[in-house]
Amino acid sequence: MRFGPELLDRLLRHLVESVPGCDGAGVSTNLRSLRAIGAAADRDAEQWRRGEGPVVAAATGEETLVEAWSDGVTWITAVPGSWTQEGPSVLSVYTDHEPKEDDLRIIDQVEPLLATATAVIEFCADEVLRADQMVEMVQNRRLIEQAKGLLMGAVRCDAAAAFRTLVRSSQHFNVKLRDLSAGLVEVVGGTAVGEQEPGTGPTTSPPPPAVRAARLTWQALERGG
Repeated sequence: MRFGPELLDRLLRHLVESVPGCDGAGVSTNLRSLRAIGAAADRDAEQWRRGEGPVVAAATGEETLVEAWSDGVTWITAVPGSWTQEGPSVLSVYTDHEPKEDDLRIIDQVEPLLATATAVIEFCADEVLRADQMVEMVQNRRLIEQAKGLLMGAVRCDAAAAFRTLVRSSQHFNVKLRDLSAGLVEVVGGTAVGEQEPGTGPTTSPPPPAVRAARLTWQALERGG
């Protein structure tokens, strides 16, 4: 299947079918609803029109938001992604109950696929996606996921909490999230990213400020700070 709305629709339908009691899901980026099915079609668009709501809040922050909808029956889970330099993509999931741990685990598994597909569509909207852009995008996503995994193992937290920690640290040290993630992989792994994953390319190497930030972040985690 080619990249495009069809791919997003298939992923969204898979998510809706996998989460019990789910009646809609959507993905937004750059302050607009990009694709939505079921209940998300109207509700995502409504939040962007009003300029408020869990989807809008998730797009301007780094936390996964779980809130009851105004009808008192529906719950919405809004998950910020991590691929874009202009701000995160946001996955919205509407359920007839407060999401349980199993629901959130399914959402967390599907979100990276949707974020990557969204990135490809956004790149292709204005120009043809070059092979090197695709490779770099996938590498960045992989580095962030690796860094999240390191944090999850170090402090026994979930993926959302690990991502929040990464974002806070990148903001505190004023380094890019991707560079901080690469730095963490190097600091914890003890060798350069290129040596741990041959073929990732020279642009994968994080700049010295990011390596320093990664080292200080890891030291703080080891101290329990």
